[in-house]
Amino acid sequence: MYVIGLTGGVGSGKSLAAEILAEKYNAELLITDELGHRVMEPGEKCYKEIVAHFGQQILDPDGTISRECLAERIFQSEEERKWLNERIHPAVIEYVRRYIKQRKEKKGVIVLESALLIESGCDSFCDRIWYVHVSEDVRRERLMESRGYSEEKITSILKRQLSEEAFRRHSDVVIENDGTVDELRKQIEKYV
Repeated sequence: MYVIGLTGGVGSGKSLAAEILAEKYNAELLITDELGHRVMEPGEKCYKEIVAHFGQQILDPDGTISRECLAERIFQSEEERKWLNERIHPAVIEYVRRYIKQRKEKKGVIVLESALLIESGCDSFCDRIWYVHVSEDVRRERLMESRGYSEEKITSILKRQLSEEAFRRHSDVVIENDGTVDELRKQIEKYV
């Protein structure tokens, strides 16, 4: 398997780029945000630790962790966000490592989509790193429209992410995504 690490800041269009790679090139997708939720499912080690730490009040009636409740708790406290990340990130990294190792000798492409690809060290599992770049103004606009984020929340998220220079320094390919979906498709075609 050839592994493309797909990264970029929040609102850059990483998910759309990953979907294009899956649809057009039959790439397998590993999306770390989704894996973060998977490692918090009932029966998983992270689930037990999170419920023990935050208490039963973060659970939905079906016993799963309420993402909304948990998000509210961690956005109020940098210390709690850090505590949660120290549990989830290692579990996700280990999942990714095992997944890629099990498939490395097969044919095809895996796209590992992660905003924290470089910071987490998951870039070391990749053959190439693709950075999806979008200007900050466009990212802010997209996040307000698509996710309903406030300016304050967007600023808080952007402060915690790598700088554009750091993303570029660690990347093999830069995809500019300020334009249309067709323009994004054409750029992806150049590099596959």
